[in-house]
Amino acid sequence: MKIKKVQSVCLILACVVATGLIGCGKTDETPKKHEAITFMAPYLDIDSFIEEVHKTYPEIELEVVPYSGANTTTYLQNMLEADDLPDICTQTFYKPDVVDVSDKMIDLSGYDFTDNYVESRLKEVSDEGALYMLPSLYNCYGITYNKTLLEKNGWKLPTSFTELEELADKAKEAGVTLCMAQIQYPGSAFQYVCNIADAGFLSTMSGKQWQKDYLSGKANVSNTPGMMESMEYIQKWKDLGMLDCSNSDPADDGKTREAFIKGNSLFLLGPQNGIMDAEDTTDKFGLMPYLSEDGSRNVFILNVNRFYGLSKKLENNPEKLEDALKVMKVLSTVEGTSALYPDSTLKAGLLPFKDAKADETFYADISDMINAGNTTPFIYSGWENTIVNTGTKMLEFMQDQASIKDVADQLDEDQNSVVNNQPEVITTATEEISQESCAKLVGRCFAEATGSDIALISLGTWVSGNSTNQNNDGVSGKLYAKNITDYDVCTILPTGWSRTINTIRLTGKQIQALYEEGYDAVGTGKNYPYMLVNPENLKLEEGKTYQVAISGISEKLASETEVTDSGIVGLDAAKDFLGQFKTLSEADAEWK
Repeated sequence: MKIKKVQSVCLILACVVATGLIGCGKTDETPKKHEAITFMAPYLDIDSFIEEVHKTYPEIELEVVPYSGANTTTYLQNMLEADDLPDICTQTFYKPDVVDVSDKMIDLSGYDFTDNYVESRLKEVSDEGALYMLPSLYNCYGITYNKTLLEKNGWKLPTSFTELEELADKAKEAGVTLCMAQIQYPGSAFQYVCNIADAGFLSTMSGKQWQKDYLSGKANVSNTPGMMESMEYIQKWKDLGMLDCSNSDPADDGKTREAFIKGNSLFLLGPQNGIMDAEDTTDKFGLMPYLSEDGSRNVFILNVNRFYGLSKKLENNPEKLEDALKVMKVLSTVEGTSALYPDSTLKAGLLPFKDAKADETFYADISDMINAGNTTPFIYSGWENTIVNTGTKMLEFMQDQASIKDVADQLDEDQNSVVNNQPEVITTATEEISQESCAKLVGRCFAEATGSDIALISLGTWVSGNSTNQNNDGVSGKLYAKNITDYDVCTILPTGWSRTINTIRLTGKQIQALYEEGYDAVGTGKNYPYMLVNPENLKLEEGKTYQVAISGISEKLASETEVTDSGIVGLDAAKDFLGQFKTLSEADAEWK
């Protein structure tokens, strides 16, 4: 700063000497424009976050990297593996002992904004002291209980399984149902296995090591005493009545939840556990942890929605790194993260910051317990090939159609498919395939599958002012150089996992007009572009009618033309189409 002052004085003196007191003109001191910081936050309110950043740092430019496809988790993981990360990157899954990002992300542990986080939340993402990714909004799962029913009968909320057993006797005597369980999905029943075991062996250091060993094929259930003890503990829960599903709706968890709210039950197990202001009752509800036998290992199940970090490539650009750190500083505040979410989501979750208030959330009564670290991570990633099978067997056990040994045996039987979790390879991309080329491939695929002449495929760009909605009906993202599975295809496919391909009939003139107009996905008039995909030798004639395979049909378009559902599932068509290519490259996108 001193050097700049000396230079300024010299300049003024030079002007005075040359021209007297009137010859020195006004200098242009327009501040240098900052290079944009790339930022990614799929399905969140990025406009509001940018406004929050600009309250403190108006000079910072943020460029949004869009994604609004059907498989966010896989797409973000593919970006990470390819090291194709925005400056501020995000993941939906991160466990330091499973995912090593030290070569791709900056260690944030030395920056003061990490002091804003609750210590127990940082501990969960600490990689031997380094912090490469920081947690955002999270949910905790536990057991919902009826506060009003407890108070009405003068009963205390149990803090151990032993106390739960004593309460069960009192409930039975009073004619109160102890528990209802949601059983619509096998995945819920799989979680019951994990959650109850987490209140014992599974959340210990030995139990966490066992999880790694099971996933790598080094240990199973039947040869691990701790896991067999957990199975016996699950049997105790059933014998007590905590896994009762006799009054549950097997087809609709919502109806089970409604029955619990209106009924005479103390506890509810299941994923829909956020009951705050129930519509048809004045009863009050709360959440308690899964209970260990003596109460010493009670746990809530933690599920973080997003993690954020900084790309290591920023270290090559100090000016950009300085701006990116400022954005992370905003993101590491209650106000910054809250800007990304609607109020309803914030009320159903918790923020990881020391000064976050839980008063208006479902977790108001238990936030101190959660922040103290009485949590364990949600078990899902890596276990996909046993979730349905074990969950189904657990449901049978709950309904007296199988034994707890059958549940343990199912986990052991599935271990090989879990360890060798290799989905079918459809084709192999030999290079990165751009979003536009992916749209061409999808257009060719949809047109050929439906016998259409051409295709109009909307693109999943980010449009300011369209809030969190954006375009969920277009091609979002790109394909990376790797073996392509159905998980990868779904990252770009407008129809996602199960939707079907639609067609319309338009004249050449109408097609050209629609192509130029774009797709009004959310009714704001802020449209997303279409890719017009047709064979090289096809020239549109204004008066001729064509069948068009289309992704992205606005309400206006649907009211003006007949939309035909082909009945062909987009994913099935894509697997057949892409399966024709032994390898896939940009050149294959051209429709010759």
